[in-house]
Amino acid sequence: MGDGAGLLADLSAWLSAWSRLDAQHRELRHAAFSDPLTGAWNRRYFDRFMDAAIDQARRARRTLTVMVFDIDDFKKYNDTYGHAAGDEILIETVRLLNSVIRPSDRVCRVGGDEFAVIFYEPQGPRQQNSAPPESVYQIATRFQKQICTHRFPKLGAEAAGTLTISGGLATFPWDGHDVESLLDRADQLSMESKRQGKNALTLGPGAERVCHNPH
Repeated sequence: MGDGAGLLADLSAWLSAWSRLDAQHRELRHAAFSDPLTGAWNRRYFDRFMDAAIDQARRARRTLTVMVFDIDDFKKYNDTYGHAAGDEILIETVRLLNSVIRPSDRVCRVGGDEFAVIFYEPQGPRQQNSAPPESVYQIATRFQKQICTHRFPKLGAEAAGTLTISGGLATFPWDGHDVESLLDRADQLSMESKRQGKNALTLGPGAERVCHNPH
């Protein structure tokens, strides 16, 4: 009996140690793919997830949309109000985004104040008699309105509610066939939003199709 009890104690200790090691591994893995400031996924995660999602969308004959955007005049706010205010803008941007996206979508910080949102619904077409799906454009414009009206305390009362974003949306397979071409197209469309005077979202031909005809 003594040997059996000792064996069980050793097994219990091993399982406990393995559980701790597994938890530490998951934490390190998450840290390797996430942005430490905002909690958004990072560029490394974006590239890997997009590659896998596009492959799945190709095989299942489904669509995937990426929105690339940045915060208009972010450098001016950062220089005027300080890095703490700039950090608050970035953190709140991700929080607001996470409040409007779907569970299957991903928010990624791919540069200083540049973000990419992957809109992907792996379940595919909705079932008969289910609620109509919300279009990507509805989600994107709701976020755009939220950030325009959100108050950022560290900017001071005189600057509250003045932030805007400029972005572009590109959709697989019409606007690009891989990560690089989709991201490049979304970047071009984002620059077009800047040229329009900022505070705008510009859609590629494929994104037009998906955003305005979500069924």
